[in-house]
Amino acid sequence: MDFNSSTQRHLKEINKKFESRNVNGKDILEITTYQQLNLFILKKLYDKWIYNFNSNKIKYFNYESRDVIQTSKKLMNILSNNISIDINDFGSLFQESSNDLLELVRNPKKYIKEDLIVEEWYDEEKINKRSKYYYYHKKLFDMLIHEMKTKNEVSVKSREIVRYVDAITVDTNEELITDACNFFDCSRNQLLEVEENDSENYYKFFSMSKGDVDNLLSEAISKKNFEESMNHVLNNINKSYLNKFSSNDLREFFHKIKEKGSLSS
Repeated sequence: MDFNSSTQRHLKEINKKFESRNVNGKDILEITTYQQLNLFILKKLYDKWIYNFNSNKIKYFNYESRDVIQTSKKLMNILSNNISIDINDFGSLFQESSNDLLELVRNPKKYIKEDLIVEEWYDEEKINKRSKYYYYHKKLFDMLIHEMKTKNEVSVKSREIVRYVDAITVDTNEELITDACNFFDCSRNQLLEVEENDSENYYKFFSMSKGDVDNLLSEAISKKNFEESMNHVLNNINKSYLNKFSSNDLREFFHKIKEKGSLSS
């Protein structure tokens, strides 16, 4: 099924509404009747800001100082109250967020794990902030905070948070599925059906569990550039495949890593 055409139909209606003015933050919260999608648009803006901020750090400053951290938080709060998006720039945000919605519905645990890698570390405040972008999964984030407190951790690295998620059962949320079916104008089966060419057989490259491979690739995709992503994967790949770097399936695999990595830019 062509989910993009459904997204474009919604976007066409939005374009008509904002022909004469920019989209602001309050508009985004009500841009569609699907709250999870609206929140994902805001999350996309926040993640782009985080990526841009981290990518432009230079070595002459201490970005871990309390003053810098507090000032960056204050700046982000100010910016969040001054969102102003030209409708010509809004389309790509809307399309990306719609794709995220589809991924969340089809595999919520995998999507949330990959999403958590955006930050380098988490404390209770950061977990609560991330949870605000998830309309149907707040209980999962409460469980993450509980696990962190149980282990007397004030803050943990993102890879450790991902391990917490691995230990949690993430049930299918029927309300989310219903919303997504209505948004994409499709049946439940069409929504949850994953095309064969989306089933990546890359697990054979690693001597570890599927969950650990997913975590590894999430970390790789979050790297600043393709070279760092590739090195992270190569350091963990099964040695028997290192001699086959030029084989078609391995090359295709690294091509997919490159494509996914580019989504962060």
